[in-house]
Amino acid sequence: MRVEIAGAGLMGRMIGWRLAEGGADVTLHERASREAPESAAHAAAAMLAPVSEYPDADPAVFEMGKRSLELWPPLLDALDVPYSIDGSLLVAHGPDGPLLDKFHRSLGVEGATEARWLDGDGIGALEPALAGRFQRGLYLPNEGWLDNRALLDALEPRCGEIRYRDAVDPHGLRADIVIDCRGVGAGLEGLRGVRGEAIRVRAPEVELARPVRLMHPRYQLYAAPRPGGEVVIGATQIESGSLQGVTVRSALELLSAAFALHAGFAEAEILELCVGLRPAFEDNLPRIEWHGGVLRVNGLYRHGFLIAPALVEHVVAEIEKIWTSSATATG
Repeated sequence: MRVEIAGAGLMGRMIGWRLAEGGADVTLHERASREAPESAAHAAAAMLAPVSEYPDADPAVFEMGKRSLELWPPLLDALDVPYSIDGSLLVAHGPDGPLLDKFHRSLGVEGATEARWLDGDGIGALEPALAGRFQRGLYLPNEGWLDNRALLDALEPRCGEIRYRDAVDPHGLRADIVIDCRGVGAGLEGLRGVRGEAIRVRAPEVELARPVRLMHPRYQLYAAPRPGGEVVIGATQIESGSLQGVTVRSALELLSAAFALHAGFAEAEILELCVGLRPAFEDNLPRIEWHGGVLRVNGLYRHGFLIAPALVEHVVAEIEKIWTSSATATG
């Protein structure tokens, strides 16, 4: 089976890997250069947080996130990609404490059942770097993170041939199966870009074992750990299709909030200011649909890493169904 995939971001690579492992001849076409990636996956914090996303996401995302948490460990182990599923932590300073209660109430029965309240000592036991800084927090045990860039790098030699600087119209490709994974670049009707900004730092004074969210009236700051003492800091979600650099306002807000989480961030080394465009439809749900002989996979919004393995399952099942029907008809 020959497969052509437009887009070599997270979904393009994961689908390509799965199909290549099954014996398919896979080629991916990526409009960006290898040295200057544009995919949202490159800039992401890659938190695996179905419960944290529950208040603002459709129940379908929650279910796909739970399924993906089952699928991620063997996949990441096979690729030797750093990850952890040791939970996540939500904290708030005294005046913002009611935001934790509001968040807990919004979790629904299942999410609230998983959440555990912690006092100051409990927070310190879980994250020593935060000892004495917060009096109350919420621990969500079945959440985690993965190293997004390590994953993309590990998939590169396994997902088929990637042709960089090769912008294509998927309807012009000729193969047994053609898949469109171009994200915002697909320009589909009803698809919009949701801009996210993040700052990658090296913070030797702030050792975090799990993602931490700081509740605030204007935003939820997140700090997601990476190997080597690096941390991805983000919070912004802007309805914009612009890929211009991080604004001064956003940088000031993110860094100020990070300092409020832990004063050690003041001495952190800024490694990179990142911008990504999350592809989203009006309902913020992903879509897998055939159009003119092309299988479109798009609209992952901010849930790409959370739900990717579950979506790949659906995509592969759809391809196998079509391929089997075609083979039967030909036979």
